[in-house]
Amino acid sequence: MGQIADELHAGIDEAARKMTEARLAGDDYKTRSILLTEAVATMVAGLCGGVSQTTPYIGHPAYKAMGGRAAYTLACGLFIGLGGMLGYLPLLVRVLPLACLAPILVFVGFDIVSQSFHETPRNHAPAVCFAMLPSVAQLLLIVLDKANPLFPAAALEPDRVALATHIPAAFAESFGVFVLLAHGFILTAMLWGAVLAFLIDRRIGPAAAVLGIAAALALFGFIHSVLPTGGIYLPWRPVLLGSHTPYRWAAAYAMLAAMVLALSRTRAYADSEPMNRKVA
Repeated sequence: MGQIADELHAGIDEAARKMTEARLAGDDYKTRSILLTEAVATMVAGLCGGVSQTTPYIGHPAYKAMGGRAAYTLACGLFIGLGGMLGYLPLLVRVLPLACLAPILVFVGFDIVSQSFHETPRNHAPAVCFAMLPSVAQLLLIVLDKANPLFPAAALEPDRVALATHIPAAFAESFGVFVLLAHGFILTAMLWGAVLAFLIDRRIGPAAAVLGIAAALALFGFIHSVLPTGGIYLPWRPVLLGSHTPYRWAAAYAMLAAMVLALSRTRAYADSEPMNRKVA
């Protein structure tokens, strides 16, 4: 059930991002219908042994600009679906070199990042940059995981795992924060970007509320999960082996929320010049 919940959570995140891209490109879909479709499909796939969220389809504005329409999306779905059932996808993976696939990912990445800056107010650019940091941690984790699959566990439990690996305990311990930051990086990026955007607009209440939400999510592993798999949990369950890390992350977010509220009542804040001048 934990794996199903994780895949459901990832599928909803991906669906929300896709709908945002589509809406900015001029195609407004019903949020409720899309999210329900993604959620149900992910749950069914998880019950059947699926290990990935459904239809991770990004780059909508770029594909639309190149002439892609509903038929292109349908063709992609049929091609991938039949490939999974008939088994020709593994063959293509072995035949096609990575150099042929990497430019596609780079192209989509450029489109997503450029759209992030174009479709947001100019004064929110720092928030966009700040929201990219969790993704950088995820990218670094992917690279290190390929170098040594035991690295995530070693980074989270250096004393117990370092003896069985070639990873120095000191390095693993200092790098553990990047592993935690990578877990739930999509949600973390959304929360961090929202907090900084609210602060730039001097909307202290919403900023503190988002920090409170982050505290609750960190407590249960939706973000900053302490499990090597990145799964969610109840912090008092034995599976965490007495780890206090979830409580520390939650307390850090809660203390930051309290600090923001406290500083907003100081004379220095009242006398400061607003930074939220909207620029088209």
